[in-house]
Amino acid sequence: MDRPLDDHCLDRAEVGEEELSRHRLRQYPAWDSNVLSKPRAVIVVRVQYTLVAHEQLAKRDDDSAPMAQPDGRWSVPHPTRALWHSHAVPEQARTILPTAVTVARALVVARWLTLLWMIGIVVVSSDRDAIDHPLVAWGCVVAVAAVAAWATWAVRTDPNRLFDIRFLMVEGALAIGLSVIDGWVFEPGHVFEVSQSLATQYPLIAVVSIGLARGPVVAGAVGLLLGPAEWAAAVLNEFAGWGLRHGVSLVATSLFFAAAGVIFGWQARLLRQAEADIADRRVRDDMARVLHDTVLQTLALVDRRTSDSDPDLARTAREADRELRRFLFGSTSRAGDTLEQRVRSAVERAARHHDATAHVPISVSVIDTAPPPPIEVADAVAAAIGEAVANALEHAEASRIVVFVETDDDGDVFASVRDDGCGFDVDQDRAGHGVDESIVARIRDIGGRTEVVSAPGTGTEVRVWST
Repeated sequence: MDRPLDDHCLDRAEVGEEELSRHRLRQYPAWDSNVLSKPRAVIVVRVQYTLVAHEQLAKRDDDSAPMAQPDGRWSVPHPTRALWHSHAVPEQARTILPTAVTVARALVVARWLTLLWMIGIVVVSSDRDAIDHPLVAWGCVVAVAAVAAWATWAVRTDPNRLFDIRFLMVEGALAIGLSVIDGWVFEPGHVFEVSQSLATQYPLIAVVSIGLARGPVVAGAVGLLLGPAEWAAAVLNEFAGWGLRHGVSLVATSLFFAAAGVIFGWQARLLRQAEADIADRRVRDDMARVLHDTVLQTLALVDRRTSDSDPDLARTAREADRELRRFLFGSTSRAGDTLEQRVRSAVERAARHHDATAHVPISVSVIDTAPPPPIEVADAVAAAIGEAVANALEHAEASRIVVFVETDDDGDVFASVRDDGCGFDVDQDRAGHGVDESIVARIRDIGGRTEVVSAPGTGTEVRVWST
């Protein structure tokens, strides 16, 4: 059935087990592997996974628990619907993590402190008759107060607004504008002196805010503009005694704010990555606990009760149990394994799941004399090769499969899985996720690329490059 599950309702009878499985695979692509390669084991795990999910959702509090509708469907309200629909959350909302919100709140406090400092500068300078345009100075104070109030309202209602391009443009323009107007507001002789600037620390707050939201490149570019802004302020202040030290001062201003933006933007990116990794691990651990107490128990029960009546199903249940445990609790390869060991292990696992293996020879050649690739690259390439071999055994009707893997001097990996089977039209839409998710997506995640060469009657070759 083609209807997506974006209405937050789950009805096995209406949607069908196949669509529920495809939805699960979109959320957990790594499951589309040899772990569930046998149809009967797939049915067991699909049904059990669906029932367990409903039970877990039903245990939540009344505000977030799913509700049974009169038509038999399950309505999963916010926030529990995120368990099923991670793609339903706006992309921007998914990237605003707790640390970023904490920094944004700290910047709100910094804006108010800067505002108080600005008020003090304007009051003291007015008493000393050092301001030529007091109304403009107080207008700048009002502008900073308005942005500070905007930021305060945003951080209390929806912190995403602080990362919106409109707010960032206003803040960047305000920082540059304050730096320029500083030379016009004060009497001549103000610039390049020890007197306080009207902008105070607001330019630094702006580049930090932009770096937090848009990364080091954009924040660094904004920081570079503050040097020319100081030059414009000097011109407006009628400064005429230009010398080498003044030029160096302007360049240093640009470099300082650019460096601040780059550093804070880079640190924010690292924090986002760290928090994303922690969140992924928590989700994985939660899923592992649920599946360990339910699906793995079911597979063990299937193994025990069918060992005599249906040995093939019992063997499949054992293999599915073993692979699922490896997926949940550790890598399918040991840390010390070489690329060749990982590839051969992946091919062997694929072969064990297909009875046709007894009649299909598989040749594996690995040339890994060059520096070994990173562990995550080796794991991804080996897993992709295993899936390509599984697909060839399952669909190609091949009489021979050839696996070739080679690393170059830079540690980059090239792999090829070729069969002499029936082939297919690569331009047609492929049903399922065997190639798109378990091969293409895996390699894309490590920055690599994949090419599938095939035509009806000519066999198939899957080529993989790690870069």
